[in-house]
Amino acid sequence: MTAHIRSQELAAALIALGGSSGVDPGALAVASIVQTLLGIGVYVWTALALTAVFRKVGVTPWKAWVPVLNIWELFVLAGMRGWWAAVLAGGAILVGIISTVIAGLFTAAALNAGFGGDAGSAAGALAAAVIIPALIWLAFAVFVVILEVRMLRAVNRGFGLGTAYTVLGVLLFPVWASIVGWGSAQWRGTETVAAEGPFRRGTAAVADAPTPPASSSTTSSPPPAAAAPGSGPFTPPPAFPAASDAPPQPPAAAEPVSASPWAPPPPPAEPAAAPAAPQPWVSAPAAAPAAAPVAAAPVAAPTPAAVPADDLDERTVLAARRGPQASLRLPDGTTVVLASDVAVLGRNPLAPAEAPEAQPVPIDDVTRTISKTHALLRRTPEGWRITDLASTNGVFVGADESEVSGSAVVTDVFHLGDAELHLVEGE
Repeated sequence: MTAHIRSQELAAALIALGGSSGVDPGALAVASIVQTLLGIGVYVWTALALTAVFRKVGVTPWKAWVPVLNIWELFVLAGMRGWWAAVLAGGAILVGIISTVIAGLFTAAALNAGFGGDAGSAAGALAAAVIIPALIWLAFAVFVVILEVRMLRAVNRGFGLGTAYTVLGVLLFPVWASIVGWGSAQWRGTETVAAEGPFRRGTAAVADAPTPPASSSTTSSPPPAAAAPGSGPFTPPPAFPAASDAPPQPPAAAEPVSASPWAPPPPPAEPAAAPAAPQPWVSAPAAAPAAAPVAAAPVAAPTPAAVPADDLDERTVLAARRGPQASLRLPDGTTVVLASDVAVLGRNPLAPAEAPEAQPVPIDDVTRTISKTHALLRRTPEGWRITDLASTNGVFVGADESEVSGSAVVTDVFHLGDAELHLVEGE
């Protein structure tokens, strides 16, 4: 009976407090609606700005409107694991539930203490109901800021922006996204150091115009190999045919293998070089001073035909590579000869630190599912092995399209994302 009387007194006191405070329920409803509209407006603003950012980096723009997926893509763009976005979303929900439960328990304890007449215990319980959830949220906020700083620093580095933009992104994310997406900043790519554990390993580095010429060199390498023996315009320098003939073939001059396709036909090529000797003689009237000594050298060359052949064999450092070479058939139908034992594949690949000598093989990917530096292909005693370089969409081998974890042997067909490639031995 006493508790019932006290509860009625408490309710009357609360009503009196509300009436004395002059709070209008209608005003509270209007404030709540305005707050909701402001939240929706900020989210739309952020999504529009992220859409512009995603267009610059080649990510599908609609992903900017999906709450967790947009942050997922930013983590991937920074070279980190995308599921950190899911960790943050799930952590916020979990922290909210825990904080609500703790606040409810301490509030109930405060009410019991107040009904029992213990004012000190009631005040302490109410303070704990506020302080403990606040500390839990503070710890979670520190964790979020650490991850956000790491992610924004890598993304800003890819856009060529400094530390000030990282601070701006942490404090005012919509403003940062607007400046990056609608401003003049251009995407240059990120460079992430290999790391173990939850963060992404491997390198996804900026690649500018130097790499595309490699595609023309690799794809055009096989045709010049067949045309080299019979090409008259390059045979006139008879004393050094290999040295003068090499520059047209290898724009990627660092690879001596570009001369290896020329090595197999030297014996039949030398007899063909003998009739080519009259060509300098025919062209001698056009360039009399230069052609005269050039024509004199091939005149003596036909008699000791074996001498130039031996000389050529001595200069052919890659004589051990006379066996058939492997090649890659790309999704657009072109074929690239694997001129090295290591090749790096991707839309715009750079050789990783563990294989700086790797042959870059750019792939024109219409599916947009191949990463810039996607996979590493290496010749081993057991055959060709492919290694996933922390790509976004993974590597799949075999007819059953099993996903590669680490590295796997490749015999014929394999997939980089949705793009299909064929490894052909002996071509």
